[in-house]
Amino acid sequence: MLAPSLDLRLIASLDYRIARIRVVFSLKPKLIKQLFLPHINVPQHLAYVEWFTPFRDQPEQHHLMYKVSHAQRDGYRLASIIPVSKITHSVHLFSLFGPVAPREWTTDTVLEECQSFLVNSHSSREMFLLTRS
Repeated sequence: MLAPSLDLRLIASLDYRIARIRVVFSLKPKLIKQLFLPHINVPQHLAYVEWFTPFRDQPEQHHLMYKVSHAQRDGYRLASIIPVSKITHSVHLFSLFGPVAPREWTTDTVLEECQSFLVNSHSSREMFLLTRS
């Protein structure tokens, strides 16, 4: 989740983070009445997301891309339910691995199996402008 036209060095101070969207959903009005006080305004569309680590102050030295990993606490991935309106930008991640990519990784499993990624600063014009130094 990133906001276009911002310098990535500012993102850490604005608390922008990358998250993997697992599901988008809505709550039925009856359930909202059971779970929330009447004065709480619940967004119509929500997303369950798993967080990645915050951006570091500087990109990785050799390729000038920012490294992120699955954010964890006590061995569990950090996750939240957020309003869909807070999702501002898609990103492309490169998986980081040793000299050879594990054969068991597939396009369906790489986000689960890989622990660290590089944020692709060339995936779109917005990302390029966002991540340039």
